[in-house]
Amino acid sequence: MKKLVLLFVVVSFSSLAFAGSETINFEQYAEYTQITNQYSNLGVTFTNALQLVAPGYDYFDFPPHSGNGLITDDPGSTISMFFAPGSAGLNVTGWFNAPAGMTVTAYNSLNQVIATFNGTTIPGTDQMFSLNANTYISYITFTDLGGGDDITLDDLTWSEIPEPSTPMMMTSGLLAFGLLWRRKLSLFRKSAS
Repeated sequence: MKKLVLLFVVVSFSSLAFAGSETINFEQYAEYTQITNQYSNLGVTFTNALQLVAPGYDYFDFPPHSGNGLITDDPGSTISMFFAPGSAGLNVTGWFNAPAGMTVTAYNSLNQVIATFNGTTIPGTDQMFSLNANTYISYITFTDLGGGDDITLDDLTWSEIPEPSTPMMMTSGLLAFGLLWRRKLSLFRKSAS
């Protein structure tokens, strides 16, 4: 029985072993594509995000961090990035350009603010933002403080840490299997003697 309890503890705390990260570099789509569910295979969807590809936009003012693609906000709209249940971890980073300023806000599944970032950049440069939450992020908003379409985002990266329920369910199943196996083995020994 002690071995089964030890197995339960080890598997329960090994959820971090499944941790990984995902990055979107916005190089995959043509200029002026509305980015919505194109990255749903990575566990994210967007609203109010417009793909830009250099040199078709003023990339001297809004340089991409890598490659030629990035996204911008539709005029007067806030970009939102939604995570599928269980796909978002505790932190999100990315590169931005926002001469008028930008606020990045992370929310949990109860629509409560769990982390924020405020920043500005000089035209022609980009800067990294980082959100570190103490709980799972459900969605993020990117708000242009200038009210126009003056922000660009590139190379968004987030951690993928399974929600606690996934390893717990797996561990419970293993524990139940172990108990049944032990009982069956005990019955087999009794019938053999």
